[in-house]
Amino acid sequence: MYDLKWNDLVSPTMSPDEYLKEFGDKIAYNYKTYEPKTDVLEEIKDFLKSKKESLKIVALGADWCPDCNRNVPRMIKIVKLMKSKDVTFHILYGIMVNALHKPGETIWHKTRSPPEAVNPKFALKAIPTFY
Repeated sequence: MYDLKWNDLVSPTMSPDEYLKEFGDKIAYNYKTYEPKTDVLEEIKDFLKSKKESLKIVALGADWCPDCNRNVPRMIKIVKLMKSKDVTFHILYGIMVNALHKPGETIWHKTRSPPEAVNPKFALKAIPTFY
């Protein structure tokens, strides 16, 4: 579906710890109360290990986005609880909506958003999006 490479990311990203420090007050409840299923986490770890694969995830989002404030902390918790060196997670925030976009144009602001938001390779339709 996507032919993305890690080096397609040209904007600075945040680590999960940097994200938690930056947005801690705003997302603390969602981070603390979410409890992923540990058996599913173990299945993922075992699968990656059996395939000798690593998993790199990046989330694109924004601090104004309620869905981002709910789901990005949950993904951080999943990654942290997996405690696997085979899973890397980064967050790219700063996506801005262009309220004046015309039909057929991207809804993301072309100059105020990171370039990944309007790069057709990312095909960003909604946030958060996890790649």
